[in-house]
Amino acid sequence: MTSAAEEASTAPKPPPRSSNFIVFAIAQCAGFMGAWAQKTAVGWLAWDLTHSPAWVGAIALSDLIAAIWVAPLAGAVADRSNPYRLIRLTQALTVLNCGAIWLLLTSGGMMPWLLLLWAVIDATLQGFNNPARMLVTGMLAPEGRLSQAIATNSIAVNIARTTGPAIAGLLIVKTGIESVFVFNALALTATFAALVHVRRWIDHTPHAARSAPLAGDVLAGFRYIAGEPAIAMLFVLTTSFSLLARPFTELFPALAGGSFEGGPEMLAMLMSAQGIGAFVGASWMLRRQSAPALVRTSYGAALGISAALVVFAFSTSAFLALPAIAVAGLFHVVCNIAMQSMAQTLSLPAMRGRVLALYMLVFRAAPALGAFALGALAEWFDLQTMIGIAAALFALIVAAALPAARRIYFRTASTRREDAASAVAREPALAGQTENGAQRAEDEKDPARNGAGLDAGEEHADSAAEARHRPPPHQHAAGKARGQAARTGP
Repeated sequence: MTSAAEEASTAPKPPPRSSNFIVFAIAQCAGFMGAWAQKTAVGWLAWDLTHSPAWVGAIALSDLIAAIWVAPLAGAVADRSNPYRLIRLTQALTVLNCGAIWLLLTSGGMMPWLLLLWAVIDATLQGFNNPARMLVTGMLAPEGRLSQAIATNSIAVNIARTTGPAIAGLLIVKTGIESVFVFNALALTATFAALVHVRRWIDHTPHAARSAPLAGDVLAGFRYIAGEPAIAMLFVLTTSFSLLARPFTELFPALAGGSFEGGPEMLAMLMSAQGIGAFVGASWMLRRQSAPALVRTSYGAALGISAALVVFAFSTSAFLALPAIAVAGLFHVVCNIAMQSMAQTLSLPAMRGRVLALYMLVFRAAPALGAFALGALAEWFDLQTMIGIAAALFALIVAAALPAARRIYFRTASTRREDAASAVAREPALAGQTENGAQRAEDEKDPARNGAGLDAGEEHADSAAEARHRPPPHQHAAGKARGQAARTGP
């Protein structure tokens, strides 16, 4: 006899609705506000404790250092874990970490080295949390609306980036810096509430097998990215974008004070122009886009940001520079949303966490390296000119990659089947890491979810959506047998 709980677990889940990812994005916005407020407070606290620019830089660098070593491991952990439980665990530990720094501040025991240690722990927790959150965004998106879900999340990030530091400043002045960490802990409760709301769609067993060694899973992620042409081409675009086009925002202070001989007002205008463009771009990406359109959008936006930054390089006044920065901000967000959507749809479910974790690592680390290189060159050359040259080089890379991108992303059905078979042969572990073995691996290679040969893949979208919410075969067979028995009687 089957219990009611078992019956419920074998019943297929209804597909998620748009309201699910909207609720999650609103909760994310609250959480991001707390995170940005905390980031502002930590920077100020580092200065207040030491009055040393080196210490302020060290605290900021701790975030990047933690991301570099955590990202490959975090992606493998995300693939092996229940996303609902992983997010709940990392955010509960984040709340405890906020409580720890609050106790240090209120007791007067805070010291610079403790703040550095605390920042590394916090960055590590966020490193494990980020790929799981990105996976959940994909799980909550109805079929064909992934880019809209990511765009909604991008709007939440941009709102939080603007309001979070302002809230931090107000709290520091009115109630003291320790209250900012209490605010962040309270903001995280909104995410806990949203997790409960969407639990039925995200609380499930992982795609990847837990029996394999974790180190082997990490290496398998790198092999998968290098061996899959569609994923490898995406990472070429992401890396060149992050190194050559993305760093302009990190260089705003030098541009405001040096190139335009302004002050905080000019810096605020540059940041506002970029923010307005980013908001418009994210709003535009809220419209539904097909899989082939996402590829075209990625490469079109890459060329668009290059053109905008070249125009900015020749701007001699704020009257010309600010509109160019707004357009660059628009294409920056559009390109990011489209590339992130491709990273979700192109990858196998068993590898998706690792792909997203490494994608975020590139997107976070490469701009810092690019900004450092451009800043160093600006000691001998004009900074605006260097930004324009980097953007032109990026445009050349994109143009040179277009023929290969067409071959990879728009292929015939027979070519896709051959590639799917060869991919499974290259990495036998992939077949065992999906829920249903080799058959599941071949199914997930279908263009409706994988994205290779995107034009032909459109016709399979409905069947892919149905498959996402179908119970595993053995459960489906058991349910079918029970139904047959009920109809025929004893």
